[in-house]
Amino acid sequence: MNSNPTTSKPVLLHIRLRRRREELCLLQRQIAEILGVTTECVGLWESGQRRMELSKLPRIAKALKLDGKQLCAQGLLEFHPAVYAALFGNAAVQANTP
Repeated sequence: MNSNPTTSKPVLLHIRLRRRREELCLLQRQIAEILGVTTECVGLWESGQRRMELSKLPRIAKALKLDGKQLCAQGLLEFHPAVYAALFGNAAVQANTP
């Protein structure tokens, strides 16, 4: 998945999304409006206190100008590793986890 160049470890999804939102100079409120959720919900996602629904990842990717397939794969890997392994194989799980 997306890696941090200084450590080569995958960046957690919630951190990646917060960083990207900030790079685009978007407010949590703006993302919330696009997705039809509350600003509080976006804040909980970005802090890692609440998992985002996988069904929202394609819309989140579009709003943040990210690759939707890659973002969905990362969400599966983090939230449902068994499903990710069933789709992509156990070797893919091992290659993409810290």
